[in-house]
Amino acid sequence: RIKKMKIVNEKPPIFDKIVKAGMSPSLDSTIFTYGDTIYNPSGRPIPDHLIAHEARHFKQQGNDPAAWWDKYLVDKEFRFEQEAEAYANQYKFLCKKVKDRNYRIRVLHDLAAILAGPTYGGITAHKKAFDIIKQKANI
Repeated sequence: RIKKMKIVNEKPPIFDKIVKAGMSPSLDSTIFTYGDTIYNPSGRPIPDHLIAHEARHFKQQGNDPAAWWDKYLVDKEFRFEQEAEAYANQYKFLCKKVKDRNYRIRVLHDLAAILAGPTYGGITAHKKAFDIIKQKANI
């Protein structure tokens, strides 16, 4: 079981590095995990399924979030793998709570669009993001 994460309403300490790496996350809608802390600059409520996404990043970062972020920012394939795994975790969490297949497929399309979009520097195509999230979620 993952220990409870802290949530703070401020920019993450690595925000400038993220922007310098070519990603363009919005501070109005993006949250970030660094170690056991979720940085939520907008202060908006965070849905449970998004907490599940961030919890996966917490687990991925292990005892060295600085090293994880260093690799994440320069290695696009690593970034894609880490995010695909986190989105799959998020999707799987959501599917346990929602049985409506039409809603689930719309959510999967939305998650794939985010993964393929500017937030992560356009690291993949929508179709590839859709397929890999679905495959990793095993649903």
